[in-house]
Amino acid sequence: MKKTLLSIFLISLIGCKSEKKDDYYSNEKNETEFIEFGFPEFGEWTECYDEKQVKDYFDGFSMFEKIKNVGVYLNNSTYKKKDSLDIIDFEDYAVFMVNVNEQKWKLAGNDLERIFRIQKKKKSLENFEKDFALSKVYSDTSFLHSERPIIIEEYRPHPDILSAVKFVKPYSDYHDYIVVYVFNLIVVKNHLVYAGYYLDLNGNESIEKVKKMNDRIMTKFVEFNK
Repeated sequence: MKKTLLSIFLISLIGCKSEKKDDYYSNEKNETEFIEFGFPEFGEWTECYDEKQVKDYFDGFSMFEKIKNVGVYLNNSTYKKKDSLDIIDFEDYAVFMVNVNEQKWKLAGNDLERIFRIQKKKKSLENFEKDFALSKVYSDTSFLHSERPIIIEEYRPHPDILSAVKFVKPYSDYHDYIVVYVFNLIVVKNHLVYAGYYLDLNGNESIEKVKKMNDRIMTKFVEFNK
């Protein structure tokens, strides 16, 4: 079974529109609307969004013109197979995006919880205790729906990052395939950036790993762009 690209769940969340822009964004605007983002190097991942095979693959899942991919990390094993992304199964990757309509608004780290609350409400996302969710996600096929992830934890790995650990079922008919990913709202130089890091769910170990790997990538990204 070919696994779908899980960044589509990231896109669907950040594509939602707030009813009142003052609630969602800010009363201030950035002096520079669009900025360039730098991507630090890692030993086990390669940032490769500008490479044609990678760019074409990830851009092919875009559902909104306003959502723009700006960075992709693939682990080194997947990167060696970048010409075959459309036919291989892969995990352990991160995707960075921006909503171009949001880049003019001047934001700070203390705005992230407010923005995430609005996004959760718009998508009717629910929070569940981790152990309860793990006990239900495989045993009860009606617990997790393919079109709606669930949240098992929200935390702040950095003052300019809000992270939420989620379970998602990419296919409605394949109940044994669950992905755990971390959705991140990030402020870089007062601009809002979204990112997701993805692993296949394999009990508590994968949850701890997804947080550890995500936090390494996201915090280094923030520090690199100061």
